Amino acid sequence: MKTPSNPPRLAKLTSKNQLTLPRAVVEALGCPSHFRVQVHDGALVLWPGRVVTVLDRPEPMMPQPRARNRAE
Repeated sequence: MKTPSNPPRLAKLTSKNQLTLPRAVVEALGCPSHFRVQVHDGALVLWPGRVVTVLDRPEPMMPQPRARNRAE
């Protein structure tokens, strides 16, 4: 439900197919630099996203060397 404190706003699509979002909307979302985009039931849906690179992945766990038996 729409509330007076959060009225619907317009975004502008430029000739270069770039979408300009209202500053208040971006600030309300924490000023993300990237958005995930999806079309759902004919509506454009945006939500904050982030770029993930291979450097963001956790380090793979190295296999631990097997314990050596003193009898070997």
